[in-house]
Amino acid sequence: MTRYRPRSVLLLFLLLHLTACYTWQGVATTSPAGVIEATQPDRVRVTMPDGTQVELENPSVEGDELVASGGFSMPSADVVILESRKFSMDRTVLLVLGTVVGAPVLILGIYMIVCPGAIIGGGCSGY
Repeated sequence: MTRYRPRSVLLLFLLLHLTACYTWQGVATTSPAGVIEATQPDRVRVTMPDGTQVELENPSVEGDELVASGGFSMPSADVVILESRKFSMDRTVLLVLGTVVGAPVLILGIYMIVCPGAIIGGGCSGY
């Protein structure tokens, strides 16, 4: 069980990092169906008149209905806000810089806690 723990932790961090690179961006349009037909996105998030948000996977347009995988359909006239997932350069740069700078600082901090006198003038007395 412990043999696979490092892999699991690494995969968890990788998953969290990949999700940080994307963000939902609103699409300014009067015709959600036209946007979906033109751009053919993998996912969209739709806000309905009652405030409910629904994420649609592989959306398409059939007549005046938005249709998604799983048998979901809704009238396109019920779409109040249409959002599309886009790559976010700002979030990606912050994530990379945070990782590049944060990892060495974290390692140095742990080393200073374990071996308090090692930085100033000596080796670690060993633990």
